[in-house]
Amino acid sequence: MLLDIIFPVKCLYCGKNGKYVCDECYKKFENSKYIFKKIDDKYFDYMICDSFYIGSKKRLIHNFKFHEKSYLYKYFIELVLKKEKICEFLKKFDFITYIPMSYKRKLKRGYNQSELLAKELGRKLEIEVIKILEKSKNTKVQSTLKEEEREDNVKNAFSFLENIEIRNKNIVLVDDILTTGSTVNSASRVLKQNGANKICVFTISKTRLNKLEY
Repeated sequence: MLLDIIFPVKCLYCGKNGKYVCDECYKKFENSKYIFKKIDDKYFDYMICDSFYIGSKKRLIHNFKFHEKSYLYKYFIELVLKKEKICEFLKKFDFITYIPMSYKRKLKRGYNQSELLAKELGRKLEIEVIKILEKSKNTKVQSTLKEEEREDNVKNAFSFLENIEIRNKNIVLVDDILTTGSTVNSASRVLKQNGANKICVFTISKTRLNKLEY
């Protein structure tokens, strides 16, 4: 593609052309912590979170979300899908969807980072990506709230879009960062109420201190 010629893909760590993470740099952290877990006490059934929200990963995600580095979605998905176990598991799901963002917030940021991640994940795994949920109320930014406030903040925050059929379907629900799990659990509740079978929450990072440890 012309854009690839004008703006060639380079390793974000060493600058080598070809990939966002070259093979040599990937070897330095290929054994980094990630969660791949069955969940028994939430509306979602599985959880996949790639590495902790610290160090260079934290800086990249912060740039991705708040500093117009939207192209980084390709890097995050490329990094996760290097793990064969995760790829094979996700390929068993029927649809991929994502945590929606309010119109006002999306207009201000210019993009929904969870939507970008979901679409790239779907493209790579050849799974259909569909918008299933919409934001039904304005909420405060979760990162500004205490842990006990987050669940109330996202309670009834999502509604199901009409004319979407998900009965007995297995769905991957994409978000960016997992902290307490309140947001994805609230969204998963709506999916389950509308007939979804199994739900796998997929995020590109997690905070160290939360209730969903492994």
